[in-house]
This record gives sequence, structure tokens and C-alpha cells, in this order.
Amino acid sequence: MKKYEFDCDVAVIGGGPAGIAAAVTAAENGKKVMLFEKNAYLGGALATGLSPLSFLDKKGRACIGGFAQKFIDRLTERNWSRGTQICPKHNSATCINSEGVKLLAFEMCKESGVQVLLHCEVLRAEVADGSLKSVTLFGKCNEIIVRSKVYIDCTGDGDLAYLSGCSYEKGQQDSGILQPPTVMFTLENVDQKKLFDYIEKHPGELRYNDAQIYENAAYDINHFRQRDGHVFVGLQETFARWKAEGRLPVERTSFIYINGTNPGEVYVNSIRMTHVDATDILDLSRAEMDGALQIPKLVKLLKEEVPGFENCFVSAIAPSLGVRETRRFTGVRRVTEQDAVNGIVPDDTVCLCGYKIDIHSGSGTGLYFRDIEEVFGIPYGALVSKEIDNLLLAGRCISSDAVAYGALRVIPCCMAMGEAAGIGAAEALKNDVLIRDADVTVIRKRLLENNAILTID
Repeated sequence: MKKYEFDCDVAVIGGGPAGIAAAVTAAENGKKVMLFEKNAYLGGALATGLSPLSFLDKKGRACIGGFAQKFIDRLTERNWSRGTQICPKHNSATCINSEGVKLLAFEMCKESGVQVLLHCEVLRAEVADGSLKSVTLFGKCNEIIVRSKVYIDCTGDGDLAYLSGCSYEKGQQDSGILQPPTVMFTLENVDQKKLFDYIEKHPGELRYNDAQIYENAAYDINHFRQRDGHVFVGLQETFARWKAEGRLPVERTSFIYINGTNPGEVYVNSIRMTHVDATDILDLSRAEMDGALQIPKLVKLLKEEVPGFENCFVSAIAPSLGVRETRRFTGVRRVTEQDAVNGIVPDDTVCLCGYKIDIHSGSGTGLYFRDIEEVFGIPYGALVSKEIDNLLLAGRCISSDAVAYGALRVIPCCMAMGEAAGIGAAEALKNDVLIRDADVTVIRKRLLENNAILTID
């Protein structure tokens, strides 16, 4: 077996939205950075066409800036994004081109001097005296040993933290059930005008029969016609009929698509795999396969019965499962439901979240969708491992309870966390202190210099 050994200042494990932001930001702050990714591309969930929700809060105010906004601005310059637009249901929607995400992520890593290794996953973590000494990855029959001063876990599932022996929680607090993952896919040749004409005549297709799901009357046919950057959640009446007839192939109450950047192109987020733990290889494999096999059944129904989809076709299936929830690790600080619903913004906030609490049932079709009135803050300590001195967390695996997690798991927030982690790592190394002792005042200053948003007046 071929063996490689590397030394660096900052090792970022996981090249999704948080990982890209962490790696590029740390490199721009003068550190030698390596980024390790299990896939053949960077971008994670963002590279599946999923819309980055939450650049705006409920009142339409910008709550995410910095690296995340810079990334979207560069996509928009190349017509790989339609920019951020108001959405009555999700506060905002930012439609992107999945392939453009992959290209820009590579480009920004090269520009900043990040060394990227693809096709490798964490295999072992060597811990001594409360510190990570090395991490071993494996890929293509190659063993890769990395010795870094600081490690940032951006794997989503917290794979590095798990192998380091860190404590964690999984699933909802009352049941332990995990939110369901999704297999995203792309449809082309969708006639949206025809679909919208149909929806106008059948407004019930945009309404839930569930009092717990937040509704907004402005989320109507005019919204879709006026905004080319939208997320469509509808066909509730059609899905209910298909289910009653025993023909619905998915565990869903509605059809969801994100508008693409090319005419007639939509990214579909309607496959839903229940009773799945994406940290278990058997569950993960089953979900990938069974989820993909639901696609032709759903598309057949759309083509046959929903106006606008008669001539559509599948052009791509996302190369990896879209995971909503797995592990959440113990940090120096913890973000809670009370923080989210009460709009708490601590003095050491390094990222804001303005999205709704969005929790999908992992055992059925249920959905808990709760509005929050004000943004809440994610403190630096929620990114700092309580148990490993040189380990930061960014993205889905940070320290939070299950309810707050329902809001902060969205892509722009994960990118903002990654940026904060990258700056935190650089500042700790610059001053030769533990990452938990990095000066948060300086971290916040650096974030603000990068046009991050940390307060809303």
C-alpha cells in the first residue's frame, strides 16, 4: 500500500459548504491548509442543486454575509446563480447551478493555496493528552497520515470527532429518531408556465392540511411568476390523492423543487428515506439505492398527471445522499431551542441564523415548521470541541440541541460557521494558544472585515 505523510497548520476534513469556507478562510489568513474530501468534487449538499436558505431573515434583512455571500456573488457573475430573492415560506431562496458550485469551489481553493485531496475518508485518529496528534485517511489503496496543528471537522456527520472519542447526541431529544435524508435529482424541460396556470386554478395545491406548519398567504402563484429564483413546495392535493390510491412512491406530503439557472431546469427535493441512520453503512447504502429507485416512479406520475411535466426528463441524480441529521458534538458552548426562539445573540457570536425551525419526521411524513421572529447567534464556543484541545467543528456537527439544529443546519449558516472556524484556527495559531483561548473579539473583528454579519439593528 502506498503511504503519504503530510504536515500542515490546519487540516480541514470534509469539503462541503462549511469545509470550503473554513479551508479558504484559513489559507487567506496565512496558514498552510489541507482540505480532505471523500467525493470526487467539492461542495457537498450545495453541489446537488439544493438552495442555500437563510441569507435573509423573516423581515427580509440580510443575516449572512462574508464568505458565503462572496461565493454566491461569484456564482451570480457567471450566471451560475440567480442571486438571493425573498421567499414567503423560507424567508429567502438562492438558486444555484450545481456544476458551477463544483467549479468555483475548486477555483477558490487553488486561488488561496489550499492543497486538496479527494477520494479519501478518515480511518483513524491518534489522540494523546487531550489533543489530536495525527489523523489517518484512506483512499484508493493509499494511506494518508496528516499531522496538523489544528483540525476542523466539516464532515457533517462529525466523523473525525467521532473517531477521536468525542461525546455526541443523535436525533430528536424525545425519541432519538433522525431526520430523513434525500436523494436529489435534476429534471429538464419542465414547462413552468403550464404548471403555474394549473396551480392558479387549483390553489389548494399550495396549502397544507396541518395546523403545525407555518403558512403565508403571499406564497401563491404570483410569487412564482414574479421570481425566477424560487423554491416550489406544492401539489399537496395531488400527493394526497396518489397516497389514498396507493400510488405515491415517496414518504412525502408535497412536491418540492428548486428552480435552476437554465430554462426548464429544476432540482427536485422530494425523495425522502425514513428510518435511516446515515452513519451506518447498511442504512446509507439502502437509502442511496432505494431513494434513487423512487425517482422513475415519481417522474412517471408527474409526466402522466401534472401539467408542465409531460415532456420532462431526468438529467442527473445527485452523486451522494443529502443527509439532514446525524451526530451533534459537545462543545464549550451549546446552542439551544431557547436561544433560537428567543432570538438570543451572545456577545461572542460568530454567525447569525435567521432560518425557521424545520424538522422533518424520520418515521413518517410529518414536518415541524416553526417561524422565528428574530435571528439568533451561534457563539464561537459551539464550534470548539470540549474534549479535544485542537479540534474545531463547523457545519451540521456543531454543539446544539435538536430543535436549534432544525434551523442552523442550512447551507449559508454552515458556510458562515466554516469561515469563523477558519479564522479561529488562524488566530489561535498566530498567538500560540489553544483554540478555545483564541480572542473572540479579534475573530469577530476579522469576520466583520470580511463583511460577515454579526448583529442586526
